[in-house]
Amino acid sequence: MRKTRILVADDFADWRSKVRGMVDHSANIVGEACDGLEAVEKAVELRPDILILDLNMPRMNGIQAARRIRQTSPSTGIVFLCENADEDIRQEALSVGHAYVLKRDANTTLLPAIKVAQAAAASDLESHISFRT
Repeated sequence: MRKTRILVADDFADWRSKVRGMVDHSANIVGEACDGLEAVEKAVELRPDILILDLNMPRMNGIQAARRIRQTSPSTGIVFLCENADEDIRQEALSVGHAYVLKRDANTTLLPAIKVAQAAAASDLESHISFRT
């Protein structure tokens, strides 16, 4: 069985490393990006199954990046991994992504969110879920 291919985009290297540790055995991290524009470029190049995307990044925010990635790679599942619990921002993110995970809850919710996003993207569902504790 092929491992899920994941691209991680966050402007903080510590978070990219933490995500790598959380998914290391269940997936294959195929790349990392430190800003939104780099996330778009790498998504086009690497065609990941899942993109784990921060909201607040330099050069292009996560929502803008997700919109561009959905145009070029609609089968990529998008999981937002964020510090922001604002309901309006969450709703906007979920309008272009498949899952929204708060960083404070990532240890328990990131892997289930990846599975939801992958299933939704694979079946072209308009399924969106927010993981909160």
